[in-house]
Amino acid sequence: CVELCRYNAVHDGTAWDADHRFQYAIDPVACEGCGVCVRFCPAHAIDFPEQVCGEWFVSNTRFGPLVHARLGVASENSGKLVTLVRKEAKQLAQERGAEFLLIDGSPGIGCPVIASLTAADMALIVTEPTVSGDHDLRRIAGLTRQLGVPTMVCVNKFDINPGATDAIRRFADGAKMEFAGTVRYDKAVTKAQRQEKTVIEYADTAIADDIRAIWNAVITPVPRNKQ
Repeated sequence: CVELCRYNAVHDGTAWDADHRFQYAIDPVACEGCGVCVRFCPAHAIDFPEQVCGEWFVSNTRFGPLVHARLGVASENSGKLVTLVRKEAKQLAQERGAEFLLIDGSPGIGCPVIASLTAADMALIVTEPTVSGDHDLRRIAGLTRQLGVPTMVCVNKFDINPGATDAIRRFADGAKMEFAGTVRYDKAVTKAQRQEKTVIEYADTAIADDIRAIWNAVITPVPRNKQ
């Protein structure tokens, strides 16, 4: 179990049990809840009891149905909860004959992200031209590659660092990922949020054109032989 855990969450404990065997422990902070240790433990010594970490809902919006969840107080996100939301969203999309099913994934590469990406037709990575943005881009790109999900990249606030944006474009090309485009920095985003509108609804400006171009790139079928 210690060797199999990619998060180094299983480690030697600090005490001996009644039979003078050294106890092992799981670090609750490092554990991602993937369940690999449970599946492969030869002694069946690890158990993952079911816990309620949140509730899921179906809401109606002016753009169509939204399946979402609300975590409990101090609860962490769960891959199982994400999978449940995806399952219900897929069923609802099929019932209503929806053309697209959009999944908004959380940051990082943990279990909730894996659950949101698994079996997706395409992933759109949204990054920023910063050191942290480039770092996170490379991590999630490695995950989508491992999962075999075709991937596109777009750069938000590209004009705050054109040099870094060019570097991201080169990385995407080298990693055989489609470059969906860029979105400029504009205070209209914050103003639109204050009025509970999308940017395109708020103002038909250059940033609205950027967003439309990204959407058109995403929905336009393109050859995926690079992947």
